[in-house]
Amino acid sequence: MFHDAKQRGVAIGAWAAGISGGVALGPLLSGLLLEAFSWRATFLVAVPVMLVVLIGSPLLLPAHRGTGQGRLDIFSAFLLLASLLPFIYGIKAVAAGKPLTLSLLAVAVGVVFGLLFAVRQLRSSAPLLDVRLFGNRTVGGALGVFILAATGLGGVYLMFTQFLQLVTKLSPLETGLAILPPALGLILVATFSPVMARLVRPGYVIAMGLGVQTVGYILLTQVGSTAGLPLLIASFVVVYPAVAPSMALTTDLVVSSVPPEKAGAASGLSSTVNDLGISLGVAVVGSIGVAKYRSDIEANLPSGLPADAEAAARDNLDGAIASADHLPTELGTSLLRASRDAFASGFNVAAATSAVIAGVGAILAAVALRHVPPTGSAEKNAETGPEQQTPRADATAE
Repeated sequence: MFHDAKQRGVAIGAWAAGISGGVALGPLLSGLLLEAFSWRATFLVAVPVMLVVLIGSPLLLPAHRGTGQGRLDIFSAFLLLASLLPFIYGIKAVAAGKPLTLSLLAVAVGVVFGLLFAVRQLRSSAPLLDVRLFGNRTVGGALGVFILAATGLGGVYLMFTQFLQLVTKLSPLETGLAILPPALGLILVATFSPVMARLVRPGYVIAMGLGVQTVGYILLTQVGSTAGLPLLIASFVVVYPAVAPSMALTTDLVVSSVPPEKAGAASGLSSTVNDLGISLGVAVVGSIGVAKYRSDIEANLPSGLPADAEAAARDNLDGAIASADHLPTELGTSLLRASRDAFASGFNVAAATSAVIAGVGAILAAVALRHVPPTGSAEKNAETGPEQQTPRADATAE
């Protein structure tokens, strides 16, 4: 919709801020609903929202059609699912302590189907996911940075919300309120990032954001199970807004680096990479945290626990808390202390893992995207990939 580079940057920043606003309001609204109703209300409230989207989208959003004519490739969709599901299952199975052979087999199956998916997309005239776009220097670099940023955040965000409720014992509403400050910070940074990218090369802005994230993750490694709430919130206020440059600017780089007729495919690829990164974060970073939890709880379980309580505590913190309610006071207190300490240790290790991922992302952004000039500048982009042979309307106008 936006052919001017500066306007498009601001529009994508507003898009990222809109997502951030949803992230801020979602947990808060869910907390209010859970205080008054059952968990089912958190799903039912989405029905009127989606009705507004279904009715409003055709009326308010202008239609843009690509030049290519193609049908939805159902078999490619099957191959993509057959790749991702076994791969993620295999990673999580390792953390769950399942047989290594089974876990590696699942990962191998996922990789094979992933290769088949890529080959089919390369041969298709109307691919479900245009993997050829990765051949563009800017697109490939931006998506590589984006998936690292999303992966680092995915697992830590999940454990952060669990920490608030299961370790610091906040209610769902209090948890929503605790998430609000970092989410508001994300809105501000997402809005400001495109403005910064007019003055500084986008790759450097993204790298600075990921560098700040790395510092925040390192702070999270110091959070303990007792008296850790202030440091936990303060650290997440550093971590969460710092992902905004990656979210807003990489999407802008991807969309603006391809011909207009491929902008839709590029935008879809960017969204897919974001979702994939979050899923991998939950699977990889989250599994590393869970593995550390299980290792620590195994070594520190109090003696005298019933077999079912031991099994529940080894599985996850939620199981340990549920079991403690049915134990004698002293034994239940010991189990809670050991399980919460183990979860905090797992969270620290997950945060350290994300710090490494964000650090690699910062280096990649500074190196792989250093050729991209500030938005709207007269400096000629050095990239000459095949996707850029067709000039964009904004380039002609400028």
